[in-house]
Amino acid sequence: MSVIIPYGSQLSNEVSFPVDLLPKWLQKLVYEHSESYATPQELWATAFLSGISAAAGKKFEIFTGNYSNYPQLWIMVVGSSGTGKSEAFKVAFDRLSEINKKRYVTYKSEREEWKAREEFVEKPHWHQILIGDTTPEALFATLQYTESGLTLYRDELSGWFSDFGRYNKSGEIGHYLSIFDNNSFSVNRKNDDPLLIPKPLLNIFGTIQPSVLENVLNKNNAEQSGFAQRFLYLYPDFPPRKYKKISKPPSLSIYNDFIDQLSKDKFDGLTELSVDADLEYGKFYDDMEYLRAKSDDFWAAVYSKAQIQVLRLALVVKIARLVDERNTGYTELKDIQAAIGMQKYFIQSLIKFKEECGEPILRQSDVIKNIYKVKPDASPTDIGKVFGVSKQYASKIGKELKVDKLTVDNSETPLQEPLKDIIDVNHKKDAV
Repeated sequence: MSVIIPYGSQLSNEVSFPVDLLPKWLQKLVYEHSESYATPQELWATAFLSGISAAAGKKFEIFTGNYSNYPQLWIMVVGSSGTGKSEAFKVAFDRLSEINKKRYVTYKSEREEWKAREEFVEKPHWHQILIGDTTPEALFATLQYTESGLTLYRDELSGWFSDFGRYNKSGEIGHYLSIFDNNSFSVNRKNDDPLLIPKPLLNIFGTIQPSVLENVLNKNNAEQSGFAQRFLYLYPDFPPRKYKKISKPPSLSIYNDFIDQLSKDKFDGLTELSVDADLEYGKFYDDMEYLRAKSDDFWAAVYSKAQIQVLRLALVVKIARLVDERNTGYTELKDIQAAIGMQKYFIQSLIKFKEECGEPILRQSDVIKNIYKVKPDASPTDIGKVFGVSKQYASKIGKELKVDKLTVDNSETPLQEPLKDIIDVNHKKDAV
């Protein structure tokens, strides 16, 4: 399995998480917690955005042409034990847990009233916002009664994955694929009432260790079905931590107040891309489409889902801006720019993980080198147009390779001939 890592307007070898493109209040929150806990900023940014996504649910929606998306995110934080990878989500989800408990108390009270006059009152339900250790049946039943969506949060997602197929053999993966696309689906079980889950919204957040993730991706048809490619992978570098006494933890007042507001209030949350945001998204969409066409099945699915995920990320960033800004009904350029930066980082995290697993990753510089090997007189201008890099960069690679002294090795990579065709086609177009 190999993947092209492009430069320029697409991806690069070094992608940083764009904390500086997030709303100012959120940047401050991220910086303070990252400093206090001595864990990466991108971990905290992702955790707080996930909390906002969980609280917002179906109250917000982004329309693009024939399609619409909720702020639904599936995120796995990849890290070894003891790195502090779990702390950020625990902090970010603490207020959501409190809301969940209050709703349970309300449900218990309503249930007691229902018991007293069962024949005349509809059975109450606990409108959960968070769910953890659960069976597939319980999860789907809970989804049926959530008004604004549900968030599955487990500190260690390995337990959730290991439960796949444990209780039944009815194809849970297929149901999750429908949920990712917010498609309505039904569940029919022997001796149980049938369930109809209309337009489900389910966030999935949790942590996982690298060795466990490798096993997960090789089981349950996760990669072949496209299930694994629907997740965003956060795999930061966790620096060694030194003990530091903290007298007072950073304040969460603005964040907690916003979570309360999102979970209680009604919002006119319909939004679409502004004109300049739409143009920016179009460039990213085209970049991902180019990569999809040139990649194997696994990476093609990654790039295809990235076109959807980036819209959902942009919507979450737009929601976060409501702390300081009024709702204009548009997801703005700054929202989509932040989302694109995050999406590139998540893809780079997956590439990093795959590299560590020993899977060959073909970098764009290697591809360009192979083009020169196949076609020593290839034009740096043509190469630049194909890969979205400068003529100077393409020329530099050619000079470093000393193409006049190299011989063609057609066996080095199976991508050589197709890439030769790309250059030739573009050259013919320019000639016409």
